[in-house]
Amino acid sequence: MRTRIKQKNIHLWSTTAIILCLILIVILRQNVYDKRERSSKRESMPYEQLTSRLWNEKKCYLCGKNKKSLMGYYRKFDTLGVICLCDWYVLDLGLHENDDHISFGMINVGDISIMESSLPDKRMATMDINIPQDRRPDIEMLQKNLCQDCLDDVIDTLQISDNNYETAVYPLCLVNLKTLDVYPLQDQHVEYPIRDHRVTIEYDGNKISIRTFHSLLKHD
Repeated sequence: MRTRIKQKNIHLWSTTAIILCLILIVILRQNVYDKRERSSKRESMPYEQLTSRLWNEKKCYLCGKNKKSLMGYYRKFDTLGVICLCDWYVLDLGLHENDDHISFGMINVGDISIMESSLPDKRMATMDINIPQDRRPDIEMLQKNLCQDCLDDVIDTLQISDNNYETAVYPLCLVNLKTLDVYPLQDQHVEYPIRDHRVTIEYDGNKISIRTFHSLLKHD
């Protein structure tokens, strides 16, 4: 009788030990998975109200005449572009109406690589941008070189909606170089009608692909 009870106790403890081991394995695997997920995602960085440190609005990188930004040059053309918010590097999508040359090339801006092509006569362009995971907008640079209105507009493009709190914050924004309106390039934004263009955006990890097409409908 005692032998049977002892055997039952051994069996019970063995079963309990196996169950505990299985639970431990599941917890460890989940922790490893969570760490991999966090390491593969770009960090979400909410931005609060920021104050411009620019004393002369005429020197604003976006709406002013600061030669360092080249915006004064690009404003001559009715085209779209992308602004890198790490160093204010402006990328023209090459949609100039009077240009009938096919454009294709690859640019490296520091550790950011860009491949672009355009058919200006058909008002079509593509741009593929690869950004290292640790790249962040240079907030101090933006505060020093944007007037308050432009700073507010640019910072708004970096905001993440509550439903996408784990979404990447990419240090980029889309810009209408004719009107100087800026648009977000974040995961929750995948399409824009801008004037007589339709812009679509695809996201794949650290890569953003932008496509622009001529639209029969003109938008404000």
